[in-house]
Amino acid sequence: MVDKLAKKGQVSGLKLVAFQLLLVLFAALISTVFFSNKAGYSALLGGITFLLPNLVFVLMTFAHAGARQSQKVLRGFYAGEAIKLFLTVLLFVVFLKYGTLSLIAFYISFSLLVASQWLAPFFFYNNDGIKHVRSR
Repeated sequence: MVDKLAKKGQVSGLKLVAFQLLLVLFAALISTVFFSNKAGYSALLGGITFLLPNLVFVLMTFAHAGARQSQKVLRGFYAGEAIKLFLTVLLFVVFLKYGTLSLIAFYISFSLLVASQWLAPFFFYNNDGIKHVRSR
């Protein structure tokens, strides 16, 4: 169960994951239309390689909040990051070893989501995800 204080952070994190899902679907669609079905499938798997571990991280990190639960917050963060890294490596190994992929589309899609993660603070200034303009 998610604490009320943690809910805002989790909602913002899930908005980012939803945005990244749209990016993956768009990249897969563009790859399929302009290149091939294999490129589209590869772009989708490259995005899933980043998106699924990131979703697990968001859910685990924002499960608790508040001063009294600082140990749970810290544990959730470290466990979420460890699982995220392990799951990312596992998905890379499985998809690259057993899939017949277009490596360029796979890596471009994965890299696109990494870049979207870095640029997230520019799109989500506050926990509610809305940019606020100050009036003077």
